Amino acid sequence: MIEIIGLKKSFGSKAVTKDLSLQVNTGEFLAIIGRSGEGKSVLLKQIVGLINSDGGDIIINGSHLSALHGKDRQKIFKECGYVFQFAALLDSISVFENIALYHLENGISAKEMRPLVVEKVKSVGLSLDVLDKFPDELSGGMKKRVGLARTLMMTPKILIYDEPTTGLDPITTRLIHELMKDTHIKFNTTTIVISHDIEIFKYASHVAMLHEGKIIFKGEASTIWESTDPYIYQFIRGLAEGPIQHGT
Repeated sequence: MIEIIGLKKSFGSKAVTKDLSLQVNTGEFLAIIGRSGEGKSVLLKQIVGLINSDGGDIIINGSHLSALHGKDRQKIFKECGYVFQFAALLDSISVFENIALYHLENGISAKEMRPLVVEKVKSVGLSLDVLDKFPDELSGGMKKRVGLARTLMMTPKILIYDEPTTGLDPITTRLIHELMKDTHIKFNTTTIVISHDIEIFKYASHVAMLHEGKIIFKGEASTIWESTDPYIYQFIRGLAEGPIQHGT
């Protein structure tokens, strides 16, 4: 579904992705992990075209993004649903309007959109009374669900989550993880999520680790615990940097 080849991106003198390559197969639930500042969000935003790469190529469902322009490029990006870290809801409009925003702006009436909005709201586990509320009336977990419902309105083949559990308590974090897994199965998507929380290993089928601008591990989620790479060993066990104390 997605193949990344030799991806490069720098901001000024700081190189963020450095000849990065990664393959995501159709139907995978991939968790990308790594320390803060490693460029995980920058990687995702390059995949969906929010940030342009400096070099390399991204191939989505057989289409080379570097060779596409205008409407052809936008058509590919419509297959990718991006759930922002803090939901990116507009505070001045209702939840209903947030979810249906793209369609309303393209001339479809609220009456026509309501059945589809209701369907998506139910699919993310929210009650219908949330539709008339405004984002500032919602909890953090509810905002994440609304953001996902809005993304599902586009019927994406690929779902991308940018640190969806940031700022949430452990119980809500577990519920969001379960929601992502349920959504992955129900809507038959290829799913990519970036996270600092190793609990995501319980839900993902595969894990990739980003370090110093490159992917240093990609494999089934259960196998990462077997890695003998010093950096991976330290990260997934929450160890401080320095000599590794095996057996602790």
